[in-house]
Amino acid sequence: MKATLRILLSALMLFCISQIDMKASHAMGADLTYTCLGGNQYTFRLSFYRDCFGITPSATQFINASSVSCAQNISITLNQLAGFPIEVSPLCAAQLPNSTCSGGTLPGVQEYAYEGTFTLPSACADWVFSYSECCRNASITTLSSPGLENLYVEATLNNLSAPCN
Repeated sequence: MKATLRILLSALMLFCISQIDMKASHAMGADLTYTCLGGNQYTFRLSFYRDCFGITPSATQFINASSVSCAQNISITLNQLAGFPIEVSPLCAAQLPNSTCSGGTLPGVQEYAYEGTFTLPSACADWVFSYSECCRNASITTLSSPGLENLYVEATLNNLSAPCN
C-alpha cells in the first residue's frame, strides 16, 4: 500500500512539474480581418505570429463575435489554411537556415493563417470580433512585462447603417 501511495505521489509531482514547464511565451502578434460576401455573410481571417521556440498552435482557432445592442455573443470557428505556417523571421536570407524554425539558434517567427465563413444572425451597429491568446512573447520590447500579458486583437463592424461596410 505504501509503495502504491509513493508511486501515486511521485506521478502527481511529475505531472505538476511538467505543467509548469509547459508554459511558453509564443504569441508574438496577430491580425484579424473580415471580408463581406453579401447577405450578412463574412469571411474572417486570423493571422497569428508565433515564436518558433514556443509551442505550436492548434489547427483550429476561435474568434468571438459580440453585439451589445443585438444581445449576441457567438463563437466562430476558423480553420488553418493550407500552406501555413510560413516562416516570416526578420532575418537576412542567408541567416534563415539558422532560425529556431529550422532548428537553429537565431530567433524565428512563423505566421499561421486561419479562415472561416460565417453568416451573422442580424445587422447590428456595434459588432466586435475579437481574438485572445495567452502567453505573450516575453521578448517584446514595447510592453512592460510582456510575458505576463495576453495577446488581444479586435475588429469592429456596423452592418446596420453600412451593409458590407
